[in-house]
Amino acid sequence: SWRQRPTSYSARLGMRIRSYDLRHAFALSYLRNGGDLLSLQSIMGHTDFAMTKRYVAYASDTKDPHVKASLANKA
Repeated sequence: SWRQRPTSYSARLGMRIRSYDLRHAFALSYLRNGGDLLSLQSIMGHTDFAMTKRYVAYASDTKDPHVKASLANKA
């Protein structure tokens, strides 16, 4: 039944929704609302940190805070 939900929602909205789209939307929302990359990596089940870091590149509004935090930790 879970596999059929995106198809059902797609038909109602008139646009294609994939489970990947929902996963991607969650990750971006999580970062925009102050979530950190390490906990997102755990939640998403990524074994490679490079994959998790891609979400920061997609969300330009989350990029600057993460860069600032990175620079602050190096000082």
